[in-house]
Amino acid sequence: MRRERHIGYEIKALSNLMRRNIWGQSGLPEGDEFTEMYGILISFLCRNRDQEIFQKTLEEVFSIRRSTASRLLKQMELEGFIQRLPVDRDARLKRVIPTPKAEALNQQAMVRIQNFEDLLTKGIPQAEIDQFMDTLEKIKANLSASRAPCEGPCGPQGAEVVRR
Repeated sequence: MRRERHIGYEIKALSNLMRRNIWGQSGLPEGDEFTEMYGILISFLCRNRDQEIFQKTLEEVFSIRRSTASRLLKQMELEGFIQRLPVDRDARLKRVIPTPKAEALNQQAMVRIQNFEDLLTKGIPQAEIDQFMDTLEKIKANLSASRAPCEGPCGPQGAEVVRR
């Protein structure tokens, strides 16, 4: 059987495999209230606790829309994972910081993440990993630079994407 290979589909398939593997190994921490994106944000906040991180920072770093970031942060604050504190120079700016609850979860996750990274890179030379990371950055840059609506056939089997 012959099959066409498309970068987008391969990335999506890889993402699905990764998600199933990492979350399937030991389940989600903190039960149903904890999501994958919470884990990613908490890890970023804990690694950068010496920096002033704002909602806008998270939007840029994770390429998420303002509404998505706002909703995530509001829910994470309600669930006790983050605090948003005003900064002295401008009360409109709210610094996002992890709570002790988030920091404890991050410590647990770091072991899991290292084990998963070891699995992902098993048998792959560092030069190939470096090239892969460079290629990913180029793909992300291409997508960030091109925010044009889909023209012509888009998606599987040439289906048109309907924009509202």
